[in-house]
Amino acid sequence: MSSSRPHLLHTLALGLALSAGLVGHADAQAFPDRPLRLIVPFGPGGGTDLLARVVAERAGQVLGQNIVVENRAGGGATVGIVALTQARPDGYTLAICPPICATAPALYRPAPFDPNTALAPVIAVADLPLVLVVPRSLGVSDVQGLLRKARETRRGLSYASPGAGSSNHLAAEIFRRFSGQEMVNIPYRSGAAALTDVISGRVDFFFDTVASALAQVRSGEVVALGVTGRERAPQLPDVPTMGEAGVPGLESSARARLVVPAGTPPAVVATLNDAFHRVLEEPAVRQRILDIGAIAVGGSADEAVEGLREETARLGALIREAGITTE
Repeated sequence: MSSSRPHLLHTLALGLALSAGLVGHADAQAFPDRPLRLIVPFGPGGGTDLLARVVAERAGQVLGQNIVVENRAGGGATVGIVALTQARPDGYTLAICPPICATAPALYRPAPFDPNTALAPVIAVADLPLVLVVPRSLGVSDVQGLLRKARETRRGLSYASPGAGSSNHLAAEIFRRFSGQEMVNIPYRSGAAALTDVISGRVDFFFDTVASALAQVRSGEVVALGVTGRERAPQLPDVPTMGEAGVPGLESSARARLVVPAGTPPAVVATLNDAFHRVLEEPAVRQRILDIGAIAVGGSADEAVEGLREETARLGALIREAGITTE
Protein backbone atom coordinates (compact mmCIF):
# COMPACT_ATOMS: atom_id res chain seq x y z
CA MET A 1 0.00 0.00 0.00
CA SER A 2 2.62 2.49 1.08
CA SER A 3 4.79 1.78 -1.96
CA SER A 4 1.92 2.45 -4.33
CA ARG A 5 0.94 5.77 -2.73
CA PRO A 6 3.85 7.84 -4.21
CA HIS A 7 3.12 6.31 -7.61
CA LEU A 8 -0.56 7.27 -7.28
CA LEU A 9 0.30 10.84 -6.28
CA HIS A 10 2.74 11.11 -9.18
CA THR A 11 0.08 9.88 -11.59
CA LEU A 12 -2.45 12.40 -10.25
CA ALA A 13 0.04 15.26 -10.48
CA LEU A 14 0.94 14.32 -14.03
CA GLY A 15 -2.71 14.17 -14.96
CA LEU A 16 -3.36 17.62 -13.49
CA ALA A 17 -0.36 19.08 -15.31
CA LEU A 18 -1.49 17.62 -18.61
CA SER A 19 -5.03 18.90 -18.03
CA ALA A 20 -3.74 22.39 -17.28
CA GLY A 21 -1.64 22.31 -20.41
CA LEU A 22 -4.58 21.19 -22.51
CA VAL A 23 -6.79 23.90 -21.01
CA GLY A 24 -4.14 26.55 -21.76
CA HIS A 25 -3.78 25.24 -25.29
CA ALA A 26 -7.55 25.26 -25.73
CA ASP A 27 -7.74 28.85 -24.48
CA ALA A 28 -5.07 29.92 -26.96
CA GLN A 29 -6.90 28.12 -29.76
CA ALA A 30 -10.21 29.75 -28.76
CA PHE A 31 -8.76 33.28 -28.86
CA PRO A 32 -10.47 35.50 -29.78
CA ASP A 33 -14.00 34.49 -28.86
CA ARG A 34 -15.39 38.01 -28.42
CA PRO A 35 -14.81 41.51 -29.89
CA LEU A 36 -11.49 43.25 -29.30
CA ARG A 37 -10.81 46.88 -28.36
CA LEU A 38 -8.13 48.94 -30.14
CA ILE A 39 -7.14 52.13 -28.32
CA VAL A 40 -5.97 55.07 -30.43
CA PRO A 41 -4.31 57.66 -28.15
CA PHE A 42 -5.41 60.55 -30.38
CA GLY A 43 -8.69 62.11 -31.44
CA PRO A 44 -10.57 60.88 -34.51
CA GLY A 45 -9.61 61.93 -38.03
CA GLY A 46 -5.81 62.13 -37.70
CA GLY A 47 -3.28 59.97 -39.48
CA THR A 48 -2.91 57.45 -36.64
CA ASP A 49 -6.67 57.14 -36.27
CA LEU A 50 -7.15 56.55 -39.99
CA LEU A 51 -4.37 53.95 -39.98
CA ALA A 52 -5.91 52.14 -37.02
CA ARG A 53 -9.31 51.93 -38.70
CA VAL A 54 -7.86 50.57 -41.95
CA VAL A 55 -6.02 47.70 -40.26
CA ALA A 56 -8.65 47.04 -37.58
CA GLU A 57 -11.40 46.45 -40.10
CA ARG A 58 -9.48 43.83 -42.06
CA ALA A 59 -7.73 42.21 -39.07
CA GLY A 60 -11.11 41.77 -37.42
CA GLN A 61 -12.26 39.82 -40.46
CA VAL A 62 -9.17 37.61 -40.31
CA LEU A 63 -9.63 36.96 -36.59
CA GLY A 64 -13.36 36.41 -36.92
CA GLN A 65 -14.23 39.12 -34.38
CA ASN A 66 -14.91 42.84 -34.59
CA ILE A 67 -12.13 45.16 -33.50
CA VAL A 68 -13.69 48.30 -32.03
CA VAL A 69 -11.56 51.45 -32.29
CA GLU A 70 -11.66 53.62 -29.17
CA ASN A 71 -10.16 57.12 -29.24
CA ARG A 72 -8.54 58.04 -25.89
CA ALA A 73 -6.78 61.36 -26.49
CA GLY A 74 -5.00 63.47 -23.90
CA GLY A 75 -1.74 63.88 -22.06
CA GLY A 76 0.35 63.98 -25.22
CA ALA A 77 -1.03 60.52 -26.11
CA THR A 78 -0.10 59.08 -22.70
CA VAL A 79 -3.71 58.79 -21.50
CA GLY A 80 -4.55 56.11 -24.03
CA ILE A 81 -1.37 54.13 -23.44
CA VAL A 82 -1.79 54.25 -19.66
CA ALA A 83 -5.32 52.89 -20.16
CA LEU A 84 -3.83 50.01 -22.11
CA THR A 85 -1.32 49.18 -19.37
CA GLN A 86 -4.20 48.98 -16.89
CA ALA A 87 -6.20 46.54 -19.01
CA ARG A 88 -6.21 42.78 -18.46
CA PRO A 89 -3.31 41.13 -20.33
CA ASP A 90 -5.53 38.77 -22.28
CA GLY A 91 -5.14 40.14 -25.81
CA TYR A 92 -8.58 41.72 -25.97
CA THR A 93 -7.29 45.26 -25.44
CA LEU A 94 -4.73 46.58 -27.91
CA ALA A 95 -3.34 50.01 -28.71
CA ILE A 96 -1.64 51.80 -31.54
CA CYS A 97 1.61 52.93 -29.97
CA PRO A 98 3.04 56.22 -31.32
CA PRO A 99 6.56 57.52 -30.55
CA ILE A 100 5.40 58.68 -27.09
CA CYS A 101 5.72 55.02 -26.08
CA ALA A 102 9.47 55.40 -26.59
CA THR A 103 9.88 58.98 -25.36
CA ALA A 104 7.72 58.98 -22.21
CA PRO A 105 10.49 57.78 -19.85
CA ALA A 106 12.73 60.70 -20.85
CA LEU A 107 9.95 63.31 -20.92
CA TYR A 108 8.05 62.70 -17.70
CA ARG A 109 9.05 62.59 -14.05
CA PRO A 110 7.78 60.23 -12.92
CA ALA A 111 7.26 58.36 -16.20
CA PRO A 112 3.65 57.25 -16.71
CA PHE A 113 4.90 53.82 -17.81
CA ASP A 114 8.07 51.94 -18.73
CA PRO A 115 7.72 50.74 -22.33
CA ASN A 116 10.16 47.89 -21.76
CA THR A 117 8.18 46.39 -18.87
CA ALA A 118 4.59 47.61 -19.31
CA LEU A 119 4.09 46.93 -23.01
CA ALA A 120 4.28 43.84 -25.20
CA PRO A 121 4.80 44.91 -28.84
CA VAL A 122 2.91 42.77 -31.35
CA ILE A 123 3.94 44.19 -34.72
CA ALA A 124 5.21 47.34 -36.43
CA VAL A 125 2.13 48.56 -38.27
CA ALA A 126 3.36 51.47 -40.37
CA ASP A 127 5.75 54.36 -40.72
CA LEU A 128 4.23 57.82 -40.80
CA PRO A 129 6.86 60.07 -42.39
CA LEU A 130 6.73 63.75 -41.56
CA VAL A 131 6.60 66.57 -44.06
CA LEU A 132 7.94 70.06 -43.42
CA VAL A 133 5.22 72.51 -44.42
CA VAL A 134 5.08 76.31 -44.45
CA PRO A 135 2.32 78.81 -45.26
CA ARG A 136 2.28 80.23 -48.77
CA SER A 137 2.48 83.70 -47.26
CA LEU A 138 6.00 82.96 -45.97
CA GLY A 139 7.32 83.17 -49.53
CA VAL A 140 9.56 80.10 -49.19
CA SER A 141 9.75 77.29 -51.74
CA ASP A 142 12.54 75.03 -50.43
CA VAL A 143 14.41 74.06 -47.27
CA GLN A 144 17.40 76.26 -48.00
CA GLY A 145 15.03 79.19 -48.42
CA LEU A 146 13.58 78.48 -44.99
CA LEU A 147 17.08 78.40 -43.50
CA ARG A 148 17.82 81.78 -45.07
CA LYS A 149 14.56 83.12 -43.68
CA ALA A 150 15.58 81.86 -40.24
CA ARG A 151 18.87 83.77 -40.43
CA GLU A 152 17.08 86.95 -41.54
CA THR A 153 14.30 86.86 -38.91
CA ARG A 154 15.42 88.64 -35.75
CA ARG A 155 12.48 87.47 -33.68
CA GLY A 156 13.16 83.85 -34.65
CA LEU A 157 10.91 81.67 -36.75
CA SER A 158 8.02 79.97 -34.99
CA TYR A 159 7.17 76.31 -35.31
CA ALA A 160 4.15 74.30 -34.24
CA SER A 161 4.32 71.14 -32.13
CA PRO A 162 1.37 69.03 -30.92
CA GLY A 163 2.98 67.95 -27.66
CA ALA A 164 6.43 68.08 -26.09
CA GLY A 165 8.56 65.19 -27.24
CA SER A 166 6.24 64.22 -30.08
CA SER A 167 7.89 63.16 -33.33
CA ASN A 168 6.83 66.54 -34.75
CA HIS A 169 8.55 68.38 -31.90
CA LEU A 170 11.73 66.30 -32.11
CA ALA A 171 12.02 66.87 -35.87
CA ALA A 172 11.65 70.63 -35.38
CA GLU A 173 14.26 70.54 -32.61
CA ILE A 174 16.76 68.74 -34.86
CA PHE A 175 16.07 71.31 -37.58
CA ARG A 176 16.51 74.20 -35.14
CA ARG A 177 19.81 72.85 -33.91
CA PHE A 178 21.02 72.35 -37.48
CA SER A 179 20.10 75.94 -38.39
CA GLY A 180 21.95 77.38 -35.41
CA GLN A 181 19.17 79.95 -35.04
CA GLU A 182 16.78 80.72 -32.22
CA MET A 183 13.25 79.53 -32.93
CA VAL A 184 10.02 79.72 -30.97
CA ASN A 185 8.03 76.59 -30.15
CA ILE A 186 4.26 77.13 -30.30
CA PRO A 187 2.53 74.17 -28.61
CA TYR A 188 -0.88 72.89 -29.72
CA ARG A 189 -3.31 70.35 -28.38
CA SER A 190 -3.57 68.61 -31.75
CA GLY A 191 -1.90 68.41 -35.12
CA ALA A 192 -5.09 69.56 -36.81
CA ALA A 193 -5.10 72.80 -34.80
CA ALA A 194 -1.42 73.33 -35.58
CA LEU A 195 -1.93 72.85 -39.30
CA THR A 196 -4.83 75.31 -39.30
CA ASP A 197 -2.55 78.02 -37.90
CA VAL A 198 0.18 77.20 -40.42
CA ILE A 199 -2.32 77.60 -43.25
CA SER A 200 -3.35 81.00 -41.90
CA GLY A 201 0.27 82.12 -41.50
CA ARG A 202 0.17 82.43 -37.70
CA VAL A 203 3.04 79.89 -37.45
CA ASP A 204 6.05 79.74 -39.77
CA PHE A 205 6.54 75.99 -40.14
CA PHE A 206 5.38 72.60 -38.94
CA PHE A 207 6.61 69.02 -39.29
CA ASP A 208 3.26 67.29 -39.78
CA THR A 209 2.64 63.68 -40.73
CA VAL A 210 2.18 63.15 -44.45
CA ALA A 211 -1.08 61.41 -43.52
CA SER A 212 -2.45 64.56 -41.87
CA ALA A 213 -1.11 67.20 -44.27
CA LEU A 214 -1.48 65.40 -47.60
CA ALA A 215 -4.80 66.96 -48.61
CA GLN A 216 -3.62 70.50 -47.76
CA VAL A 217 -0.35 69.99 -49.64
CA ARG A 218 -2.18 68.73 -52.72
CA SER A 219 -4.68 71.59 -52.57
CA GLY A 220 -1.89 74.17 -52.29
CA GLU A 221 -2.97 75.48 -48.88
CA VAL A 222 0.56 74.83 -47.59
CA VAL A 223 3.95 74.37 -49.29
CA ALA A 224 5.78 71.09 -48.68
CA LEU A 225 9.56 71.55 -48.44
CA GLY A 226 10.89 68.15 -47.41
CA VAL A 227 10.01 64.77 -45.93
CA THR A 228 11.77 63.04 -43.07
CA GLY A 229 11.89 59.50 -44.42
CA ARG A 230 15.04 57.86 -45.75
CA GLU A 231 13.32 57.89 -49.13
CA ARG A 232 10.83 60.24 -50.74
CA ALA A 233 7.23 59.68 -49.72
CA PRO A 234 5.35 57.77 -52.44
CA GLN A 235 2.46 60.22 -51.98
CA LEU A 236 4.73 63.25 -52.58
CA PRO A 237 7.31 62.08 -55.12
CA ASP A 238 8.36 65.63 -56.06
CA VAL A 239 9.19 66.62 -52.47
CA PRO A 240 12.84 65.88 -51.54
CA THR A 241 13.93 64.16 -48.37
CA MET A 242 15.43 66.43 -45.74
CA GLY A 243 18.76 64.75 -46.44
CA GLU A 244 18.49 65.60 -50.13
CA ALA A 245 17.62 69.15 -49.12
CA GLY A 246 20.85 69.45 -47.15
CA VAL A 247 19.67 68.73 -43.59
CA PRO A 248 21.13 65.50 -42.17
CA GLY A 249 19.75 63.80 -39.08
CA LEU A 250 16.13 63.73 -40.21
CA GLU A 251 16.07 60.37 -41.97
CA SER A 252 13.48 58.62 -39.84
CA SER A 253 9.71 58.39 -39.67
CA ALA A 254 7.29 58.13 -36.78
CA ARG A 255 6.60 54.43 -36.37
CA ALA A 256 3.21 53.17 -35.21
CA ARG A 257 3.30 49.82 -33.41
CA LEU A 258 0.54 47.56 -32.20
CA VAL A 259 0.98 46.74 -28.51
CA VAL A 260 -0.81 44.82 -25.77
CA PRO A 261 -0.26 44.88 -21.99
CA ALA A 262 2.84 43.12 -20.70
CA GLY A 263 2.01 39.64 -19.47
CA THR A 264 -0.22 38.79 -22.42
CA PRO A 265 0.29 35.08 -23.19
CA PRO A 266 2.85 34.49 -25.96
CA ALA A 267 0.37 32.31 -27.87
CA VAL A 268 -2.10 35.21 -27.96
CA VAL A 269 0.60 37.64 -29.10
CA ALA A 270 1.53 35.15 -31.84
CA THR A 271 -2.10 34.91 -32.98
CA LEU A 272 -2.40 38.68 -33.17
CA ASN A 273 0.92 39.05 -34.96
CA ASP A 274 -0.06 36.45 -37.54
CA ALA A 275 -3.40 38.14 -38.24
CA PHE A 276 -2.03 41.67 -38.55
CA HIS A 277 1.02 40.52 -40.54
CA ARG A 278 -1.25 38.80 -43.06
CA VAL A 279 -3.35 41.96 -43.32
CA LEU A 280 -0.30 44.19 -43.82
CA GLU A 281 0.89 41.93 -46.64
CA GLU A 282 -2.33 42.36 -48.61
CA PRO A 283 -1.83 44.66 -51.63
CA ALA A 284 -5.23 46.31 -51.13
CA VAL A 285 -4.46 47.16 -47.50
CA ARG A 286 -0.96 48.41 -48.32
CA GLN A 287 -2.50 50.69 -50.96
CA ARG A 288 -5.09 52.04 -48.53
CA ILE A 289 -2.32 52.77 -46.05
CA LEU A 290 -0.38 54.57 -48.80
CA ASP A 291 -3.48 56.55 -49.69
CA ILE A 292 -3.67 58.01 -46.18
CA GLY A 293 0.01 58.97 -46.20
CA ALA A 294 1.66 56.07 -44.35
CA ILE A 295 3.82 53.08 -45.34
CA ALA A 296 2.94 49.56 -44.18
CA VAL A 297 5.68 47.69 -42.30
CA GLY A 298 4.83 44.33 -40.68
CA GLY A 299 7.34 41.79 -39.34
CA SER A 300 7.61 39.62 -36.25
CA ALA A 301 6.80 40.42 -32.64
CA ASP A 302 10.49 40.04 -31.76
CA GLU A 303 11.36 42.69 -34.34
CA ALA A 304 8.73 45.00 -32.87
CA VAL A 305 10.17 44.48 -29.38
CA GLU A 306 13.70 45.24 -30.52
CA GLY A 307 12.56 48.27 -32.52
CA LEU A 308 10.80 49.82 -29.52
CA ARG A 309 13.83 49.16 -27.31
CA GLU A 310 16.17 50.85 -29.82
CA GLU A 311 13.85 53.81 -30.32
CA THR A 312 13.47 54.32 -26.57
CA ALA A 313 17.24 54.56 -26.16
CA ARG A 314 17.84 56.76 -29.23
CA LEU A 315 15.02 59.26 -28.73
CA GLY A 316 15.58 59.36 -24.99
CA ALA A 317 19.18 60.42 -25.57
CA LEU A 318 18.05 63.17 -27.97
CA ILE A 319 15.47 64.48 -25.49
CA ARG A 320 17.94 64.59 -22.62
CA GLU A 321 20.64 66.21 -24.75
CA ALA A 322 18.26 68.88 -26.04
CA GLY A 323 16.74 69.49 -22.61
CA ILE A 324 13.21 68.92 -23.87
CA THR A 325 10.59 68.73 -21.11
CA THR A 326 6.83 68.70 -20.80
CA GLU A 327 6.88 71.84 -18.62
